[in-house]
Amino acid sequence: MQYLRAATKGILKRVEDLSGKSIQFVRDEQLTLLATLQLARNGAEFHVLRYQPTNEPLDYLIAFQAGFLLRLFENSPDRRFDFAPSPEAGKRVEPLIATAQALGPLDKEMLPEFSGFVAQWALINLRSLPIGMRIDQWIASEYPELRELQNASIALQQQQNADLLAFRRGKLTIPTPLMGTIAAYALFSERLAGQGAYAIPFGAAGVLPQGEQLLALWDSVPADAQHDCELVDRWAEAEGLAGWYNWVPYRS
Repeated sequence: MQYLRAATKGILKRVEDLSGKSIQFVRDEQLTLLATLQLARNGAEFHVLRYQPTNEPLDYLIAFQAGFLLRLFENSPDRRFDFAPSPEAGKRVEPLIATAQALGPLDKEMLPEFSGFVAQWALINLRSLPIGMRIDQWIASEYPELRELQNASIALQQQQNADLLAFRRGKLTIPTPLMGTIAAYALFSERLAGQGAYAIPFGAAGVLPQGEQLLALWDSVPADAQHDCELVDRWAEAEGLAGWYNWVPYRS
């Protein structure tokens, strides 16, 4: 990709050296996330990074997504794992939603599909946020030239997370016990930037204590990649998500 900064090119070189494969970039107008990285498997020649079309520089998004790959390959082959959500996770969410408010017939009809969506959302956060916070700390520490882009991207993500506090389908809402991950991310983002008011909406919603607990766990687990699975597991236990997923050996 043209016009990348020297720091970003250096990160991509680390990806190629560690994994033996480079990253191919694909514009994807249908992507709901800002960017996502698909690892090369089954003989594929490239890792594929899909990104939303934008006029903004992509250096931070590339660095952030590459960070997940780098942390995976920093582990020895026998300590590389994929995160596999349980197909029953949606069923586990249903009682959390149903007991939060009285549901009418239409709400009950929508409950299974909505619960599946919430379970997927909660597990994506569980897998990506604590490790993503490690990556953001790494970028802030080692690549200060990306700091402005990093701050802008984090601010956008924080706004999207805060909007979820009011997200609903009929009477169905995301259970507050599952909001701890994004509350922890808001607290972390304030600390990383040394300013900001990202945690205020979560304080008003009463979920900051959960966020504070998760951030304290994040601080207590060693920051090297060898402890990433442990970090996710400890967050899962604190959030009541233990048993909603499995770790399976990574296969290229």
